[in-house]
Amino acid sequence: MTGPAALAARFVNYTSKHIFLTGKAGTGKTTFLRGLTALTHKKVVIAAPTGIAA
Repeated sequence: MTGPAALAARFVNYTSKHIFLTGKAGTGKTTFLRGLTALTHKKVVIAAPTGIAA
């Protein structure tokens, strides 16, 4: 990972804060999450609400 993705990955690995990942379709959210879960030693919970039920 490079750039902003690497910064976010370091944030996740070295803090106990939660993150909320948002963005439009095709911006790499799934790719980022897959990479992050492969690199982190932490337990990860991913929820993907779509707002359809809202």
